[in-house]
Amino acid sequence: MTEWFGLPVEEYQTGAKPGAVIHRLGFSYDDESFTTEVLEAYLALPEAPAMKAIVLGMPGDAGASFDEAIQALVAGAPRLTALRGIFLGDILQEENEMSWIEQGDVGLILAAFPNLEELRVRGGAHLLLTPCTNAGLKKLVIETGGLPAAVLQQISASSFPNLEHLEVWLGTDEYGWNGSLDDVMRLLEPGQFPKLKYLGLRNSEIADEIAPAVANDPLLDQLEELDLSGGTLSDAGAEALIASPRVRKLAKLNLYRNYLTDATLPRLAALGPRVDVGGQEEPDDWDGEPHYYVAVGE
Repeated sequence: MTEWFGLPVEEYQTGAKPGAVIHRLGFSYDDESFTTEVLEAYLALPEAPAMKAIVLGMPGDAGASFDEAIQALVAGAPRLTALRGIFLGDILQEENEMSWIEQGDVGLILAAFPNLEELRVRGGAHLLLTPCTNAGLKKLVIETGGLPAAVLQQISASSFPNLEHLEVWLGTDEYGWNGSLDDVMRLLEPGQFPKLKYLGLRNSEIADEIAPAVANDPLLDQLEELDLSGGTLSDAGAEALIASPRVRKLAKLNLYRNYLTDATLPRLAALGPRVDVGGQEEPDDWDGEPHYYVAVGE
C-alpha cells in the first residue's frame, strides 16, 4: 500500500512519529528489529491519538501470528480515538506466501474501535472474527487463498449497519476454504447490510455456483458493483448473469481473470453495466481433463 485516506504510506523508521503520513510497521529480513514492544511504544507516543490509520506488515519471523499485534492495538484503543483504518497483513509474496500468514481474532479489533471505518486483513490461517457490532465500519476486506467457513458465519452473525463495501477472497480448499454456497449466501440475507454498495466474492473455486445464486438475489437491487473476479467462473456460470435483469442495473460487474471464452465475452459486454472481462485464463490440461485454479491459492 502506498496511499490510504489521502495520505502517503511510508515504512516506519526508528524514531518516526505519527503525523502527515501513515506508517507501515513490520518485521523484514533486511531489518529484523520490529517486535511487539516496538508497536506498543509507537502506539503510546503523544502523537498517536491523532493517527488516522496504521498498516502492519510481517508480525515477526516466518510463523509469527498477529495475535500479539491485535492485543497491542486493542490495549491502545482508548487512546487511538482518531484511528479510522487498520490493515493487518500488508505482506508481499517475497516476504511470505498468502497461505502462510498467521492471523488472529480481528473481531476483537472491531469491538474495540467503534469508529473504525476500514479494516483490511490479508491471510486466512487461524483467522477469526468473533461476532460483534460496529456502527462505524464502512469497508471490510479479507484477502485469503482459502477462507474458513467459520469466518463467513461470524461476519453474518455480526452487525455492521453502515457497511458499504464487503470483499472476501474465498480461495480454494487446498489452502483453507471449507465452506459451501450456503455459507456465502448468508451474507446476502435481507437486512444484513442495508447500506452495502459493493459486494466482492472474489478468488473463488465455486464461482460457477455463486453466479447463478447471486444473479437474481434482491440484494443486487441496492448494489452498485458485483465483483466475482479472480475465480473459476466459466461460461456455464456466466449464463445466469447474462439472463439477469438485476445484473443489467448494476453500475459495474467485475469478472476479471476467470475462465470465460471468446464466445461469451461479447454477450457480457452487451449487458449494460461496465463489465470488466480482462485477463481471462485457459484451464490447464491434466491428462485430458481441464483444471481450473483461483488467482491466489498458496
